[in-house]
Amino acid sequence: MARRKRQNPLLAVAQTYLNQNMPEMRNAVINLRMLDGPPGSPRFAATAELCTTNVCPHGVPIAISSAGHCPVIDCPLRHSVRLLLDRRGGVVETISSGIHWT
Repeated sequence: MARRKRQNPLLAVAQTYLNQNMPEMRNAVINLRMLDGPPGSPRFAATAELCTTNVCPHGVPIAISSAGHCPVIDCPLRHSVRLLLDRRGGVVETISSGIHWT
């Protein structure tokens, strides 16, 4: 029998931060990436995005945009948040915009 995949604890930290500080992003899918940089710099980036409309003017299906895979780089109808996290899970910086972070 296969074991369940263990969730990264930083995903829970990012979800808690969004729930407490940005309740409108409660249902957003969170993507976590490891960053490279000098000592003392952020180690992880957690991104979450939500489309604020049900009909995309760019023709992107809602299923794709709600999963965080929208091909449009900068859209005024998108609300995206990027959390920069340190090694221990502390939020170093929060960036809100309409940009799709890759």
